[in-house]
Amino acid sequence: MSIRPPLRVSVTRHEEKEHSLKEFLFQHIPNGRDEPAAPGCELLIVARSLESPVIKAVTALSDEIAAAQVSVRLILAQVDREPHGADWAFGHEIRWARHPRLIEAHEQMVIDPQTCWIGDCMRRDPAKCDAYESFVEGCGEAAGCATVSFERLWHASQPLVKSALRGGVLLAHGIPSRDGASQATVGTRH
Repeated sequence: MSIRPPLRVSVTRHEEKEHSLKEFLFQHIPNGRDEPAAPGCELLIVARSLESPVIKAVTALSDEIAAAQVSVRLILAQVDREPHGADWAFGHEIRWARHPRLIEAHEQMVIDPQTCWIGDCMRRDPAKCDAYESFVEGCGEAAGCATVSFERLWHASQPLVKSALRGGVLLAHGIPSRDGASQATVGTRH
């Protein structure tokens, strides 16, 4: 019989959620100077929108993520505005999960094969209610399941933006309008 490490499950007030996510992520990303990430290391994130606390926590740690040479793959359930790649110093890809059933899923962030965070259901507005969240450390089973669900959703989602690490080419594939149709956007070189 195997012993599973306990999950840190909590109900967090929305005012504290971004702060606790930022601390958890900071604790688990490699220190760019002392401990660079393995090649191809990336954060896998499923979020309600760019206004989600998990996205705000990642954005706040943009310099640390870039220094560790970690990239980000992000799936959004709602695209309310055009993502501003200039805010992020790290390489990233963003996709939009067009399927309306995604709103029934939970937000999640996979940091490494043993570490992930699972947040509240995306149908709940994080700015209006307290939220459930689970900080998982040392559990390959939970992080593995989160990775598999992310990859399945990734392949079913529409590409929006791709930016190379260290200010490479930014490709915008079209931001969906409120009616669901894509709007043309401009690609830029940095």
